[in-house]
Amino acid sequence: MSSIHEPFVNACIRGDLATVKQRLVDGANIEGIWRSCTGLMWAAAEGHLSIVQLLLAVGARVNARNEVGYTAILYAAEADQRDIVLALLDKEAHTDVSICNRYQETILLLMARQGHGDIVERLVHQGDDLHHTNKIGDTALYLAVGNGHGPTVASLIRLGARVNTANIGGWTPLMMASARGDIDIIELLLAQGADVSPQNNWGGTALSEAKQSFRSSQAVALLRQAGAE
Repeated sequence: MSSIHEPFVNACIRGDLATVKQRLVDGANIEGIWRSCTGLMWAAAEGHLSIVQLLLAVGARVNARNEVGYTAILYAAEADQRDIVLALLDKEAHTDVSICNRYQETILLLMARQGHGDIVERLVHQGDDLHHTNKIGDTALYLAVGNGHGPTVASLIRLGARVNTANIGGWTPLMMASARGDIDIIELLLAQGADVSPQNNWGGTALSEAKQSFRSSQAVALLRQAGAE
């Protein structure tokens, strides 16, 4: 169903900067909603940085929420729009980064999953909860490990992330790194005291997962040196 806001918001969706500018001159409501989102939310989700910058410059509300509770930065983070996340963080000191998506993931968890270690560090220094977990108990560290982002794993460890947490399936970061055969990450976790002994809900351990990885010989050797049996 169309609305009076459709032409402006649709231009934001398309990335049509000239039309967005003209609609603003013509008096478009910058907070008007079409298809459940404002123009800023759509531009953030679609990766139109120039439009995001324009809308922020003319006063678009960074923390405005739509009917499902999403904000522009949450849409940008879910879509892995790094530059737009940074633009929204830079806009004001009080950009809400504690907001969660439907999986109870904060901006920090989303950035950790995508491997943006510098943004992760910034968020933690701003006071974001390093130990927050999503619906299935995954931490930022676990998500970074699960996607093989070694530098982000190192950043999270420096920031104080706990290496021996387990999600609701009993999986620890070390188990996940072992299953992936990520040698550098296994070494990082072991150096921080990662426990080799826990079992997940299916009876798997870091060692049993390592044996099935594509770098099984190296991973198994590291874990045995750390006391895995």
